[in-house]
Amino acid sequence: MLVEPSALGWVGARHFSPSPPLPIRPCRKPQALSAATTSTSHHDVQSSAIIDHDGDTQRHIVTIPSFLPLEEDDCSGSYPSPLHKIHVLPFLTEEETSTLHGLARKHATETKSWEQQDASRHVSYQTVDFAVEASVEISQYLGGRRFEDRIFGALSDAYTVDAEDMSFLDLFIASYEASGNENVGKDTMDSLAFHRDGSLLSFTILLSPTDEFEGGGTIFDALGDIDCDGDSILLPPGVIQPPGAGYATLHSGKLLHGGHVVTEGQRIVLVGFVDVHERNAKPGALGAATKEWGRNDVRSFWNRRRLDLRERQKIGDGQPLWKPKNWRYLPKDTEERRVASGEGQSYFGRNSAVPASVLENFEARASPERIRRRRLMTEDALLRELLLPRNERQEKVEEEEGEWMEVDLDSFDGLSLGWEEVDAGDV
Repeated sequence: MLVEPSALGWVGARHFSPSPPLPIRPCRKPQALSAATTSTSHHDVQSSAIIDHDGDTQRHIVTIPSFLPLEEDDCSGSYPSPLHKIHVLPFLTEEETSTLHGLARKHATETKSWEQQDASRHVSYQTVDFAVEASVEISQYLGGRRFEDRIFGALSDAYTVDAEDMSFLDLFIASYEASGNENVGKDTMDSLAFHRDGSLLSFTILLSPTDEFEGGGTIFDALGDIDCDGDSILLPPGVIQPPGAGYATLHSGKLLHGGHVVTEGQRIVLVGFVDVHERNAKPGALGAATKEWGRNDVRSFWNRRRLDLRERQKIGDGQPLWKPKNWRYLPKDTEERRVASGEGQSYFGRNSAVPASVLENFEARASPERIRRRRLMTEDALLRELLLPRNERQEKVEEEEGEWMEVDLDSFDGLSLGWEEVDAGDV
């Protein structure tokens, strides 16, 4: 499932006050997978993405840059962790890709699955797709090609998680179609907004030949400031475009990402969300990050509210009026209070203006660039912490199924089914 981005989090924000815009980060030239790479620094953070390319296997690995200050770089675990890496590699054969592409088009035409957005499975971020299990032909074809074993094996190699600890949370085929007159009367999509998946690991496999569409790809917020050459799989603004049909893009579902806009034609992709057994994850790490992202959601909300107030309640210098709704419950400023306390006026009244110092703090904390920086710092820390090293993972405990037994109606009365008491009269 797709989940809310819960926008942006904050770790160690004291290093960014006031916060400069994020720098344009250099993109390192593709290198052999065995070559060593180093990072440069800018504003006390590591500032390079690294793209490795193996010419023999045609595998690309894009490493997300670090966003934590250098002095905090080891506070949350090692950098880069396996989850910092995005893998782009040939996965399906030409015959497999062509067959799946044809079967997907056939099923979508028969069921009209790609004529409307699916609100039943992906509530927060609706997509134009159909579940693989809805097509018997596609399910059988993938089963005959040992697709599950192969994709779990690729994810295991990339992210050091045992294939036995993986299971599909969702598997579907989606369509991104450029907007145009031919889509009149259809509720199609040409892109997908930034979001995080409900799974730890995710993948996208391109089924459409690259000459059938323009644009598209998976866009990552953490790569948005990378300045790359035109011959790279990484394009502005942080878009990864596989070089051909049949290529798979593997990444952590906790990276904020989206579907980049398709400007011409139709782009068809096979998408999977892969759940991972809880023994692989550090307890509490995801909850802590979610809390930080939630705080940034609140900051974003109040910033939008403040800007709206500014437009509706301008005074001479363009500053909004401060109008607390509960002002009548606050202590009132009176002559007697000032004489008794020896203090000047310090209370907000019905039409008090926002003090300059308070307004300046609002502006700093609610800056979109600062909020984005907090989001990226929290995401970076989560990628370091979330996946436990192999030697710290507990042994997997297999759940045992209960024994089956025959019962008659007389003995069935009051028998527990799961957690629900069942009465014989309801059978």
